[in-house]
Amino acid sequence: MVCYRSVAAFLMLLLSLAGIPTRAAEVDPLAEFVATLAPPPANEALSAIEDPGRKLLALRSYVRAGSRLAERWSWTDAEIKAFEGSAEQQALLNAVAAVAAHFTDANPGHAIYANTKVRSLDVQIRNWNSNESVGIAGAEILEAWRQAFGTDASAYAALPPDKVRAWLSGFTSSKRAGLAAPGLTEHGQALAIDFQVMKDGAIIAGADTKIIETVWRAQGWDVKLKESMTAAGPAFSGPLVSPDEPWHYRYDPKASHDGAGGD
Repeated sequence: MVCYRSVAAFLMLLLSLAGIPTRAAEVDPLAEFVATLAPPPANEALSAIEDPGRKLLALRSYVRAGSRLAERWSWTDAEIKAFEGSAEQQALLNAVAAVAAHFTDANPGHAIYANTKVRSLDVQIRNWNSNESVGIAGAEILEAWRQAFGTDASAYAALPPDKVRAWLSGFTSSKRAGLAAPGLTEHGQALAIDFQVMKDGAIIAGADTKIIETVWRAQGWDVKLKESMTAAGPAFSGPLVSPDEPWHYRYDPKASHDGAGGD
């Protein structure tokens, strides 16, 4: 009788000697454990985050979202496609145009650029996997995790899920990530717009945290943009305060349909 377990072990040894990674070698015990805690639909997003710190950081947001996770979740590709060309999208474009028109009138020689494209989940995941601030915050939560639960990854499966969820929910990072966890940004449901200031066809005040004090506030663009928001109507509220993003405004579709956008 053939012992398949022995044959499998022998094949694994051959692959290892040949320098070919085996499936067992690629399995991350922490990633496997985190996957058991991720509620749908966040589990698929987590599987696309390879770095353990970034994965834990995202899971913390999903745990905190609780029962509202599904309603906050970003649109699917089909939902994004259905939005394109719809009356709802046109209302958003009209509201953005009203802000841009007032801003140009109030600030001659300057214009507003607004990215109104819905941010897909794939794009959010790519940004999360590459963003520097997410990496820094991820490294911090991973270190705190190891201090709280040890470095023996094989023991993670024995941890009580409720205890882990409570720890994640209560963990406060001193190094805040500059992005919402994949799936939870309001850009994923066309409920947030980033406005940027342009002059002579070039962006001079962009969506960049490094220039908030030196450009947005020092040159007064935060105040000028807010003035145009107020003048254009109730469609937008903001800007986002935590994290600090003077270019980020929340869009209210109901207010827009009720008459936002000016004459």
